[in-house]
Amino acid sequence: MYKFILSSVAILMIVGCGKSHQHTKIMDVEKLTEQKCSACHNLDMPPHTSEDEKAPPLYTVTVHLKDWMHVNNPSELKSKFVNFTTDYVINPSKDKSYCKAKSINMYGIMPSQKGNVTPDEVEAIASYIFDKYDQEKLLAILQERARIAALPLYQQVLETHDCKMCHNPLNTKTAPSYKMIANRYDSNDTKILKDSIINGSRGKWKGYMLPMRGYKDIKPKQLDALVEWILSQKK
Repeated sequence: MYKFILSSVAILMIVGCGKSHQHTKIMDVEKLTEQKCSACHNLDMPPHTSEDEKAPPLYTVTVHLKDWMHVNNPSELKSKFVNFTTDYVINPSKDKSYCKAKSINMYGIMPSQKGNVTPDEVEAIASYIFDKYDQEKLLAILQERARIAALPLYQQVLETHDCKMCHNPLNTKTAPSYKMIANRYDSNDTKILKDSIINGSRGKWKGYMLPMRGYKDIKPKQLDALVEWILSQKK
């Protein structure tokens, strides 16, 4: 019985390690794409362009390839996309290219990446960008940005940051609620509050050991509106 238990534990450890390793590989594709592609291609979605860009944004490349490739069955598109990309990145040529003449004149033919990336890496990247760069996903991102932009400035911060994870009126064990903060400070203390939000704070509240990290990405007008809203939460 003892040997059986040890064997079972060993099997679980092996299986668990295998799953963990597989998960790590999947998560690393995003980093791999950045390492191998970002020197020439913009990786953002929505994409950004610039006058001195070496190549079109990766979103543009992916979506155009999907549009220009012809398949009998839509389920075959990803396989064709991955196979084409894997070959083209290593052995590019004008004859293989799906690009229009205007794009070729503007950017030229992509230089071979042989020696810079392996076929397995290209295949993983191709599969990743096929799934990531999608017109419907882009539309959803734009719709969400429009929704956020229509909110009051303070609400924009609350929606796009993790404030509610700690400042929760139903659980004040992690951090003081906004009402507690408002009851301690007044309109003369806006500078103190802004500094705590932007730069973080530690030790300002007795009994709360978890430090607050800074949120330097909050815009000045959003910060003003957020502090004003917090102070409005007085009893």
